[in-house]
Amino acid sequence: MRPPISPLPFLTQIPDWRAPTRIQYPWDALWTVILTGLLAGPPNILALTQWLAGHREVLCQHLGLDRFPQQAMIYRFFWSLDQHLPELQRALLDWVKAQHPTAHDRLVILAGDGKVLKGSAREGRAALSFLSVFFHELALTVAQVDQAGRHEAKGMQDLLPTLTTLFGNGWLMTLDAAYTERELTTRIDEAGGAYLVPLKNNTRSLKEWAKFAFTYPAHDHVVDVERRSGEVWERRTSVITGAQVPDDIKEGLCGVQTLIRREHQVTRLRCGMPSAAGC
Repeated sequence: MRPPISPLPFLTQIPDWRAPTRIQYPWDALWTVILTGLLAGPPNILALTQWLAGHREVLCQHLGLDRFPQQAMIYRFFWSLDQHLPELQRALLDWVKAQHPTAHDRLVILAGDGKVLKGSAREGRAALSFLSVFFHELALTVAQVDQAGRHEAKGMQDLLPTLTTLFGNGWLMTLDAAYTERELTTRIDEAGGAYLVPLKNNTRSLKEWAKFAFTYPAHDHVVDVERRSGEVWERRTSVITGAQVPDDIKEGLCGVQTLIRREHQVTRLRCGMPSAAGC
């Protein structure tokens, strides 16, 4: 397996915005301090600065620093970085492409969703809400856009060009029920990607057509059983494709090729014997 590539050389290509007369730390050392602190998973900048302060001696020793960035400098760093978001995104995308140079040659699994930024609400102003695409292999958000009050499916369309640039035509994005609409699925299909969306009550007619389709024998039927915590979980998965997919669903969701039904039944055990069951 090829060793992972550090994002540091890509991030340090972002032009140093500090005034030459006020530079106290090498650009790569400052980025290394920031990245090291972020790996600890702090929930905010204050927690980040507190973690860094608690590991000051060790970090100074390993980075060869005789001084260490104070809390005010860390805050200024992120305030300035917020003014250079396009450069930051380009650097991170270049890192993702270098990390996975074969991504264009295989199927890449992504997850799209909208999230509210915790702690971003201010008096008289709503919290920030972003639409993000998560790349499982890197455990990293590779594309993000401000929702700006739009419907989630509308905003997600803005991210599709970035996904095509990164992954070519070999990507599949899982989405929740809020994104189950024709306009978005059409754009995903046109971009060369694929999608996996649930049919729930917000798309009641499509859900009913899917239930009707499964009244006929499915192409594939798989059962798996798992025992855990005094329970037996039995899961049934059925798949239909091609002509068995109702035309109304094909009209409602562009490029749909497969329907998947997932059912489960839980049996609770008492002294090793089944006692009750639920679906």
